[in-house]
Amino acid sequence: MESRNGLGFWLLAAATGALSGLGAAGLERLLRLVERLAWPPGETFLASVSAASAPHRMAVLALAGLLVSAVLVLTRRPLGGHGTAQIIESIWYRGGRLQFWRTLLRGVLSIVGVGLGVSLGREGALIQSGAAAGSKLAEKLRLSSSEARLLVACGAASGIGAAYNVPIGAAVFGLEVLLGSLALELLGPIVVSCVLATLVSRTLLSAQPSYLIPHYSLLRPQELGWALAVGLLVGLASAGFVRVLDWLPRVVERLPERARPALPTVATLATGAVALAFPAVLGNGYDAVNAALHDALPLRLLLLLPLLKLAATAACSASGIPGGLFTPSLFFGGLLGGAVGALANAVVPGSASPGSLALLGMAASLAGTTHAAASSVLILFELTADYGMVLPLMLTAVVAVEVSRRAEPHSLYTAVLNRRKVPLPVAPSPLWMRSVTDVRALVEPARTVPPMTPFGDLLVRLLSTEDDELFVADEEGRFLGIVTLAAIKGHIGSNEDLTMVVAADVMDPGTEPLSPELSLAEAALRCGSTELHRLPVIDRKTGKLLGTMARRELFKRGTF
Repeated sequence: MESRNGLGFWLLAAATGALSGLGAAGLERLLRLVERLAWPPGETFLASVSAASAPHRMAVLALAGLLVSAVLVLTRRPLGGHGTAQIIESIWYRGGRLQFWRTLLRGVLSIVGVGLGVSLGREGALIQSGAAAGSKLAEKLRLSSSEARLLVACGAASGIGAAYNVPIGAAVFGLEVLLGSLALELLGPIVVSCVLATLVSRTLLSAQPSYLIPHYSLLRPQELGWALAVGLLVGLASAGFVRVLDWLPRVVERLPERARPALPTVATLATGAVALAFPAVLGNGYDAVNAALHDALPLRLLLLLPLLKLAATAACSASGIPGGLFTPSLFFGGLLGGAVGALANAVVPGSASPGSLALLGMAASLAGTTHAAASSVLILFELTADYGMVLPLMLTAVVAVEVSRRAEPHSLYTAVLNRRKVPLPVAPSPLWMRSVTDVRALVEPARTVPPMTPFGDLLVRLLSTEDDELFVADEEGRFLGIVTLAAIKGHIGSNEDLTMVVAADVMDPGTEPLSPELSLAEAALRCGSTELHRLPVIDRKTGKLLGTMARRELFKRGTF
């Protein structure tokens, strides 16, 4: 197989996009089938749910919970949560490997749940199926880890493109969020994949946009002022959205293990109870967002529904039901933006219409929860196909990201990784911003393990990546030592019982770590006296591991 710049890899990117589009079309049709079987006929999903009696709504939601609970018991492995964080982890730390059948099961279960009214997004299943296709192709063709990572990102981004009919925004999302880099050399394969996926989806389903958005134009200075207000308010609310969705799983993790299988049913029944009075919280929530975009929701619902949707989404996700959070975040921000517009018109008649600010609220929420301003602007621009909204969309998204990041440093995706103590990817700064002379310019995330990590897990992790070191840290993040591949191999041929060996037994505690303030020249001297590929960087006051510095990056720099 040629490198990722060769024709062979480009053909694989196209094949991944086509498979992602086929998977999206199949899952979409499954969703419509489930909705037709579960709910009375209606022009929209909300109309069908509203036509159902109270016992009918509760019965369908109970069925959704029981189905997830049954799968959880049968598989004996959790399938819940949104899968984008797992895809990021797969790309960055697992060489692009995903468990194909388990990932597809998650996708199908997610689609069925959303069709039955679970308060999550259908896009999660489409992202998962696309990523699984890329991973499977990489596995079958024995691609290198770098090629596999890019192919998984192509598949996941294609799922977004197929879900929303936004190939450009999806491609940038793949770069900005999944790969953590806007490098142009990565853009080509992702664009090809997203274009093919969207084309297949349009052919098999429809070229109609997900949201029916009227023509809006916000170009006057006072209207840009309202765009700024939406960015500030919804950006702050987005930080709260992320915190709630991160806090509730932490609460669930403290519950007894035997209680876990019942949680999906409890969550769906609670959602059904809310839906007795507010059916708009069920499913994707498209219909409520479309109503907000057309100024068709009263202020009371514009203020209340986002809070109810957040509570229902957090409960369903934390309970172990798989599904996307992308669409619920659009619901949350769209209705809050509409509320800002309604209040603005009540105070200053003739202000920007609530529908236009609902659109800006969607951009603000998407940007604020993902910390991805560029892809948020492009996705919303593609949804509108209206140049008159570009300026306010750009302003709103950038402001929302800055406000949200200051209030909550983690996005929807990095919060999950942080909770699981997975090192977070950090996008490099441009060279002109890295023209400093100390170690902090070269610090990268460390691959850490607890001191009681079993020998077998250490061996798997070391053999599955290109690096040769693991860094041992305690629960507070303090650096304890380094486990090297050479040290591990030295134990394999011995007669000792390796099931009793843990990281603390085979780590080297004698490595002298670097401090971030150390000059590059001093760091180079340290590197000359060790064979390690990476050296730990710690906070001298607390002893906490801040990251690692690669020798090759130091010598590549040549500024010392």
